[in-house]
Amino acid sequence: MNWFARLFYRNYDPFYKAEYTFNYSKEPVNSITALQVPPYVSAITLLTSSMAKLGRHVHKDGERVEGHPIERLLDNPNPFIDGYSFLQQAEMQRLNEGNAYIHITRKGNEVQSLMLIDSANVIHEVENGEFYYKVRQGSSYTRVEPRDMIHVKAPFTDTDVFKGVGYHSVLKEQLALWLSAQKHQSRYFALGSDPTSLLTTDEKLSFDKREQVRKSWEELNSNDNRHRVAVLDGGFKFNKLGNSFDEMEMNDMFGELSIQIASAFNISPYLLGREGSKNTYSNIESQNMQFLQQSLMPAIETWEHQLNKLFHEDSSYYVRFNYETLLRADSASRAERLTKLVEANIITTNEAREYEGLKAL
Repeated sequence: MNWFARLFYRNYDPFYKAEYTFNYSKEPVNSITALQVPPYVSAITLLTSSMAKLGRHVHKDGERVEGHPIERLLDNPNPFIDGYSFLQQAEMQRLNEGNAYIHITRKGNEVQSLMLIDSANVIHEVENGEFYYKVRQGSSYTRVEPRDMIHVKAPFTDTDVFKGVGYHSVLKEQLALWLSAQKHQSRYFALGSDPTSLLTTDEKLSFDKREQVRKSWEELNSNDNRHRVAVLDGGFKFNKLGNSFDEMEMNDMFGELSIQIASAFNISPYLLGREGSKNTYSNIESQNMQFLQQSLMPAIETWEHQLNKLFHEDSSYYVRFNYETLLRADSASRAERLTKLVEANIITTNEAREYEGLKAL
C-alpha cells in the first residue's frame, strides 16, 4: 500500500455497513426500490427541482459576465437535454446513488459539451500516487483525468472516501420498514377479509373439509362482501386474532417515518406534508431562508466548486448560482427594501428594476 492509499485507509466499516444495521424486515433496499417510498421521492424531487431552477451565471471580479460561452453551455450542456433537466438528473444521482459524474468534452482548451455518466460505469483508481477515473464503454474502459470529470458527492462517504454514499443506504432501516408496511397494507386490503381470524368447531374435520370451509368463508366474507353480516352454522365459532389495521397505528408509523426521512435530508417535515399547521404567510420568507441555508447551500457550494473545472486553472472566471428568488419577501417588503437601497445610492434604479425582472429605463 503506497503513501497515498495509506492516507485514506481506515480499519473499520462505515456506519451504513456496521453490524447494528440489521434490516429485520428483509425488504431489499437499493436505489430503485427506495423510489417506491413516497416521502423519500418527495424529498429528492424537492431538492433536485429546487437546485435545477436556480440560475447558473459566470462571474469575474464579483460581476456577472453575460453571454459567456460557459453560461450558454450550462443552459444547453449537450444536444440531447436542456440545462434544467440535466442538473436535476445529476442531482438526483448524487442524492439517491451517492455520486453524480459529468464528463467534460474538450476540443483543445474549449469545452464542447457535458455528458452525464451512470455512476455504475465509473471506477476510481489510484496508480503511482495519481488518482483518475475509469469509465466503462461497452467492454472497455477509458481513462478520464480529474480535471475532465465533474464529480459531486453526497455528504456521506464509503470506505475508499473517494465515493459518496446514497441516501438509500443511510436510510436503509426506515425505507425497509416503509416497504414492508406498504406491502402488508396492500395485502391487507387485497384480501378484504380479516387475515387475523380463526374459525373453530368441536367437530373433527378432514383436510379437504377444512379447505372447503376456508374457501367458502373467504368467498362469502371478503372483498365486496367484507362488511356484510356473516352467518355461522354447524357449530362454528369466529375468533379474532392479532390486531386490525387501525390498532397497528399504521398511519402514525408512516407519519413518523416521513419525519425521519425529512430530518435525514435536512428539510422541514412540512415540506413533505407533515407538521404544516404552523405555516403562515408572514413566516414563509424565514422558511425559505431556512430551506436555502440548511438544505441547498451545502450542495450549491459543492456544485460551484466542481463547475470551476470548466475554466482554465489560472482563470479568474467562476460559476455562481443565483438564489435571490428564494430570498424574496412579499411585494410590499421588497418595494420598501429596494426603495431604501436606491435612496441610499447603494444600487441604481435600473439595478432595482432588474432585481424585479423589469426592463431598464
